[in-house]
Amino acid sequence: MKFINATIKSRLVSTAIGITLILVSLGIITNINLKNTFKQYSLLSIVDAINTEELEIRKYEKDFLLKETSNTEFYKTENSVLLDSLYSTLKNVESEIFFLKEDGIISNLGLFQNVTLIENGFEDYRHNFDLLKTQIIQKGFKDFGLVGQMRAQIHSVEGIVEEQNNLQYSKLMLTLRRHEKDYLLRKDLKYRDRFDKVVDEFTKVLEVSRSQDAETIAEYLGNYQDIFHRVIEKDMIIGLKEDRGLMNSLNESIVQIEKNLAILYASIYENSKRKISKATLMLFLLIGFFSITILVFIYRDSKYIVNSINSLRQYINRLGKGELPGKIEVVNTDEISDMKRSINELTKNLKQTRDFVIEVGNGNFKEEINVFNGEGELGSNLILMRKKLLQVQSEREQQQIESERRIWNNEGIGLFADILRSNNNNIEDLSFEIIKNLVQYLNANQGGVFIRNEEDKSDVYFNLTAAYAYDRKKFLEKRVSLGEGMLGTCAIEAKTVYMTEIPNHYIEITSGLGGANPSSLLIVPLKREEEVLGMIEIASFNKLEKHEIEFVEKIAENVASQLYFVQMNIKTNNLLEETKNQAEEMLTQEEEMRQNMEELTVTQERLASREEELLREIEELKIKNTELFQKLGEDEKTQSEFDYESSALKN
Repeated sequence: MKFINATIKSRLVSTAIGITLILVSLGIITNINLKNTFKQYSLLSIVDAINTEELEIRKYEKDFLLKETSNTEFYKTENSVLLDSLYSTLKNVESEIFFLKEDGIISNLGLFQNVTLIENGFEDYRHNFDLLKTQIIQKGFKDFGLVGQMRAQIHSVEGIVEEQNNLQYSKLMLTLRRHEKDYLLRKDLKYRDRFDKVVDEFTKVLEVSRSQDAETIAEYLGNYQDIFHRVIEKDMIIGLKEDRGLMNSLNESIVQIEKNLAILYASIYENSKRKISKATLMLFLLIGFFSITILVFIYRDSKYIVNSINSLRQYINRLGKGELPGKIEVVNTDEISDMKRSINELTKNLKQTRDFVIEVGNGNFKEEINVFNGEGELGSNLILMRKKLLQVQSEREQQQIESERRIWNNEGIGLFADILRSNNNNIEDLSFEIIKNLVQYLNANQGGVFIRNEEDKSDVYFNLTAAYAYDRKKFLEKRVSLGEGMLGTCAIEAKTVYMTEIPNHYIEITSGLGGANPSSLLIVPLKREEEVLGMIEIASFNKLEKHEIEFVEKIAENVASQLYFVQMNIKTNNLLEETKNQAEEMLTQEEEMRQNMEELTVTQERLASREEELLREIEELKIKNTELFQKLGEDEKTQSEFDYESSALKN
């Protein structure tokens, strides 16, 4: 009876309390669902971080193989900043994988085995990399490891050969060193066979000599050959190519890791989408359910308000059915009118909530929302949800951009690595392939490569060895001295020059339709150990991004290293050719000396024969004189005096 006699105000107050409790419950449930959803998104961030760290590990690995394997300080200390960075990154990955394995969501989604496979993949990678590092250290470089032992042996052999001053020994030794260098440079087993063939030939020559020095040379030569074979065995374990040995094992581990990371990411992402859909559906169901509950409360009060609130009852019935009608007309200022105004406000907020949910369902998180003026559990949490969704969307877009740039950068590095491997005999061909592919890869319009020429130390300049513009190879001649223009300044300062305001008529190359001044100009020095070997110049109608400039600088480093080795190869080949010519000249001189010795021998034989004839004539003359003295009976000259004179004449 007490409730029946309650005023409209008290009834509405009790109804409002019920509605408030309902809305609070709705906000709490929505918040719980959102937290679960955002927690899964945080797992996606961890997977992305592992993926990024995997790329960093590969970069450290490539940098280590490129730099430290030819760094004597590394072989001396067996320590490297790159190795420290790689192992530190691996440790971070282990921590993140441990976090994933401990997270209950991973187990609930049935992804624990997948995370375990990723963990095993990184363990295999670390194991194989440790083996690779050990093999590289054992192989050595210069004075360290097997290479150092090999150098010691060959220097011992060369020292004895130089003392022997034997042209054939020197020729064989030079051939051995050439095959050794060819193998170390190209990693081709055909040079091992050529090396062994020359060793066999050298051994046979030494066996013929049978001297003490020959035995010593043979002993050193055998040690040299044995260590050379052990160096090749280390290379085969490491992998003569990337699809073999430990290098192949590392690549297989990375491929498996990336595959499992992709599966893990896709599974978590799909489950997150299902969670959002489920949360949205639950929100609608709860709104419907709570709306019906509200209808029950209002219907209970409507019994006591018959005619005056008839229109309000119809409106509430429509609202209870899930409809969101227009505003109720408010005329009076009584309690029912206050209630109508409250219902109008509620309807407005529900419409805004509906509109917001629709926009969220369509993937639009930028739609402004003002539910309950951003207050209360529902209003504040909806605004918070929108902010977090916007944040997640922004992070994903940024990650997508960074991922695309990484892919672009890695593909470019791979492309130019193939070009550098394929062009190592001709500087002009190498220069053209580099500038052609750089211009095309950057979507620039033209570019050129300048190579340092220091044949005359007093007049060092840079020659344009390759030019490419408007999809055509250009045949131009250009010479730039140190300090001359922007190119000459770049050569002196050894720093990258990037300009967006280019002087008129700076670019000399035009297309068939005419020419236009480009929007940007990039000049990057080809540096190796602070020495500028050349420059790359690229002009483009588009502004170059920072990552594009850094990409060109990275390529320039690799090109400088390759350019240095190509120049060294050319010099080595020239020296070998010169040595070959000298050897042939020495053989010619040796033949002339042999012919002179033969002529001298013939002359000596003739002189000996003539001497014998003269001796016979003297003996005959002596006999005749003796007989003559006996017949004449001369006493003035005795036989002994005659013998003395004859002996003097003979001498």
